[in-house]
Amino acid sequence: MHNVPSTNAPMSAAHPRTGAAEAAVTPDQAQRNASERVWGSGGLLRRYGGRRLRPAESVLFDRYRESLSGAVLELGCGGGRLTAHLIGLADSVTGVDLAAAMVTHCRRAYPQATFRQGDLRDLSEFESESWDAIVAGFAVIDVLNDDERQAFLDEAHRLLRPAGMLIFSSHNFACAPLLRGPIRSINATSPVSFASQVLRLPRSTLNRRRLLPFQQVYADHAILNDAAHDFSLLHYYITRDEQERQLARHGFQLCECLRLDGERVGPGELANGFHELHYAATRSPHAGADA
Repeated sequence: MHNVPSTNAPMSAAHPRTGAAEAAVTPDQAQRNASERVWGSGGLLRRYGGRRLRPAESVLFDRYRESLSGAVLELGCGGGRLTAHLIGLADSVTGVDLAAAMVTHCRRAYPQATFRQGDLRDLSEFESESWDAIVAGFAVIDVLNDDERQAFLDEAHRLLRPAGMLIFSSHNFACAPLLRGPIRSINATSPVSFASQVLRLPRSTLNRRRLLPFQQVYADHAILNDAAHDFSLLHYYITRDEQERQLARHGFQLCECLRLDGERVGPGELANGFHELHYAATRSPHAGADA
């Protein structure tokens, strides 16, 4: 179904042009380097500003408004798109972002909240059981490799109070066969959009060629290069059911999974055509047995 192997051994895409210097970089390092290069610069402020919620976010924020009414930690706050809504729900909001420019902007735009520059790979500065909810929008946790993702879920469990809420989104592994290269990804929705994509094609092609050797496909997840930001990132992909199992191993109970349009995705459903799924889960009193 997903063209994946039946074991947990990775299938890394080989590339004949990979040089000695690139070959010395591990897939995990390549994923992290790409993430820091794109997100650390703060150059995407305009794209991640605004205040518009996506349909799934609107549903989750409304449905779990009580869980979001206390102390909320927002990871990857960007330009404050979600912050603008969280401060209307929560007693307190603390936003964390890798880019200093994003943090500076948010401090000016949303003085009601607190902002810190930091990396979601290291949340050790925060005290245990100090948050009622953690929000990680726009699939921000997908910049993590598998080991980092497991560690993040353990940290989220540590930081949340009992029955605390974790709301996040992640790329849908069921859509992996739909991913295309730069040329086939051009979508002529308008003449301006088409021209912009064509002008960016050389950069997209170079990024794709550089990162394609570092793709990894496992039975339960994959690290894939997709069209985001001109093919400049490697993202974690997982299905709805595997995500539920992963959450359970780290002491969380899945409340629900939604497609981008806000419709529920039930057990066994693949949500084909929806590249990003949104999740709401609650912290159980103790970590899972396999965490």
